[in-house]
Amino acid sequence: MKILYVQDSLGTGGAERSNADLWYYLQSQPDVHLKIVVLEHRKVGIEQEILEAGFDVTFLKNGNLISQARNLAGIIEEFEPDLVQSVLFRSAIRVRLAKQFISFFHLEYIVNCSYSKIRYNDPKINNLGLSAYKYLNRYTQSKGVDHFIALTEEVKNHASNHLKIKPSKITVIPRGRSKNRFLAEKDLVHKEIREELNIDEDAILFVHVGRQEYQKAQTDLLEAIYLIDDELKKLKSHFIFCGRKGNLTSEIKEYLNNNDIQTPIDWLGHRNDIQEILLAADVFVFPSLYEGLGGSLIEAQAAGLPIIASNIKVFEEVVREDFNATLFETSNTKDLAAKLKFFATSKELREKYGKNSLENYNEKFQIDDIHNRIFNLYKDLIN
Repeated sequence: MKILYVQDSLGTGGAERSNADLWYYLQSQPDVHLKIVVLEHRKVGIEQEILEAGFDVTFLKNGNLISQARNLAGIIEEFEPDLVQSVLFRSAIRVRLAKQFISFFHLEYIVNCSYSKIRYNDPKINNLGLSAYKYLNRYTQSKGVDHFIALTEEVKNHASNHLKIKPSKITVIPRGRSKNRFLAEKDLVHKEIREELNIDEDAILFVHVGRQEYQKAQTDLLEAIYLIDDELKKLKSHFIFCGRKGNLTSEIKEYLNNNDIQTPIDWLGHRNDIQEILLAADVFVFPSLYEGLGGSLIEAQAAGLPIIASNIKVFEEVVREDFNATLFETSNTKDLAAKLKFFATSKELREKYGKNSLENYNEKFQIDDIHNRIFNLYKDLIN
């Protein structure tokens, strides 16, 4: 079996990490040959890791859309894959166009609810431009994609409704995440990370992981902290934010400059030790406005953390409300503040929900099970 992957970069996102894990799995399978085509270099992320692991990686030559599609068609013609898989829209549109020059089977990942109503409220988004992309996406998928993988049923329904894709062309397979390899040493890792970050051992540590983007709603979390700042400080709460800078960074800085939050907050940027950081935490907070799945939520559950998340529909497929997660009304910072207090005031609840998170992860998101499902889909599609 020969599989060619095309994706935007080998950066820091959940799609990049998930694909990398899948490549390692496929690399271990007999008679599977992989080739990876990437649109651009990234200094931060998994690029160096993948290159050092010996994967066959080609960086597509710079050029306009048509020239890159022709270049990609040449790579496909030379490699002769049984299946070409694309991830994210920039890569997908190039693969779709390449299909006009050469015949091959194109499997495409749908990873987000890209046309959710709330996305049109993003001040950094050109609404006309987003609508134009939607119709370009709709038109080209009908001619350039043979089958899709959607991360959740909600993503499948979103794509079917907005892009007019036949439901029969979409298979739902969630992303998995590797088990937290430090879980057996949790107490030691917990102590070491807190010492490194200068966080008191008895602090109630809330952690958020996500790039600083409108979608991730970090300013909503800051507003919720501000609303009950005195209470959180008295309860010895502490917050850490992990994730690279993005289009919300300036708003985050402005909010912090204009509001004197006394509860300790640390901004750690992109980290390669997220598994360890999660084991040092007490609660995971994820206030996203829209998601396709929320890979960080899975990592948090693998670390046995209780979850606070927005009540967007897709999270109903990822966490279990009142079992391992408490959900707040999306963008309602007062409700989010109440959920912060819910866990900050009860160690018993934190431990109960955390134990349940690990159970939910083991039932639904173990990575070997996910990889087997994807591999079996490949075989079914090829045959």
